[in-house]
Amino acid sequence: MQAFRYLGRVVAATVILFCTALTQSCGSGIVQRTSTGNGSTTVTTSPMWVGAWGASMTNAAAVSDNSGNERSYRFLVTSTIDGTQARVKFSNVYGLTPVTLGAVRLSWGKDGSPTIDPMHDVGLTFNGNKSVVLAPGSTVTSDSADFSFGLGQVLAVSVYLKGNFDRVSRHDSYFVTNYSTADGAGDTTSDAAGSAFSTPVPDWLLVNEIDVYGQYQGTLAMFGSSTTDGLKSDYSSDKVYPIPNSPISTQHADRVSDWMARRLAAAGYRIGVLNAGIPGDPITDVGSVPTPNQRFAQDILTLPNLLGIVSYFGSIDLRSASCTNAADMEAATQQLVAKSAMAKLPIVLTTLPPTGLCSNPASPNYGPLPSPSDPYAGGLSPGPANGSEVQRAAFNQWLRTTGATLPGVVSIADYDLALRDPQHISFMMPQYNSGDNFHMNGTGYGAEANSISLGFLPR
Repeated sequence: MQAFRYLGRVVAATVILFCTALTQSCGSGIVQRTSTGNGSTTVTTSPMWVGAWGASMTNAAAVSDNSGNERSYRFLVTSTIDGTQARVKFSNVYGLTPVTLGAVRLSWGKDGSPTIDPMHDVGLTFNGNKSVVLAPGSTVTSDSADFSFGLGQVLAVSVYLKGNFDRVSRHDSYFVTNYSTADGAGDTTSDAAGSAFSTPVPDWLLVNEIDVYGQYQGTLAMFGSSTTDGLKSDYSSDKVYPIPNSPISTQHADRVSDWMARRLAAAGYRIGVLNAGIPGDPITDVGSVPTPNQRFAQDILTLPNLLGIVSYFGSIDLRSASCTNAADMEAATQQLVAKSAMAKLPIVLTTLPPTGLCSNPASPNYGPLPSPSDPYAGGLSPGPANGSEVQRAAFNQWLRTTGATLPGVVSIADYDLALRDPQHISFMMPQYNSGDNFHMNGTGYGAEANSISLGFLPR
């Protein structure tokens, strides 16, 4: 059982006090005193669904693992809050054909292995039925099931896709290895040893969200591109200049949402954190990936009991073929903030840390680039600067001044200040660099989470 224990901080004790004349007024909620490492804190909770894990669907690209016949999958995820009742949401929003979920199970899993814990394993149903057809463009959520787990628990969602299926919705899992059987294996979702799951899979197919029900405060969404999604959060294996990166084999994949979840729990909050980052997502319309303004309704407004959004966009735009100007990013950011304000959702905007330079010679923002002989070329100091660095500095200045005053913006999280090297402000500090000079490593994502003010969250 030791291999299946959850990784997060264990909350030592929770005392629930029903609102009376002797306690603060909290309507239908209850006051919950939660022990933390620094004593105890009090928050007001209500019975509700909140998110315990999430991954926005990316596309239905023709990759080898999202088409087949009579195949089972085992997808591994990490919880951002504890729970005793759970449900799983599946999305085929980009799918081209219907797909039948023939059987689904939720279990305690083991990072880096298809093994599950048979003592913590439950079959899921859909309106009381074992199977359900998921049409293209649709979502489906399982019935609630009694299932207990803690913060940081590795969970396994085992899915049997019945019959033939082709081009279902997916999300690149990058730093997490999932598993599938061979075609024709049928329903192996109950295989605890995982021997049938012989093929590594670099995607989460269809599985979109895990929610829990209980006494909570709500859900916080982390909205962004691959640097929110968590690419390289396992420290990767890149070794490039200017900072050689040494992978840490025991490092668990730590997305910014995982760090934020641990921070909230340590401070006594009862808030689930959902990751709504997708790779390659620009704030402006410069590519084939839907922008945050285009996917806001689908990926944000559908989240359960949402308290607010942490939004990190713009780094992709600076590195795209168009090497976008700050003014265009400012206009798109204002549109996103307006959508949040209309939905009455507080939004935290983040400055852009050093994450790469324009490398398109046809762009007016093209300029010097780092090389082995000059690893800090293109920086603002001493210069001459790459044009994208000039645009990044201008965009960050706009965020810290005008952006901070936009209706609905509750704070600016200064990722730039948290991650940049004081001696080379156009580059990340070595301890935060994954090695590709764009994505953070696990520690870097933690530094981002620590820079976010918690003042807008309820107590």
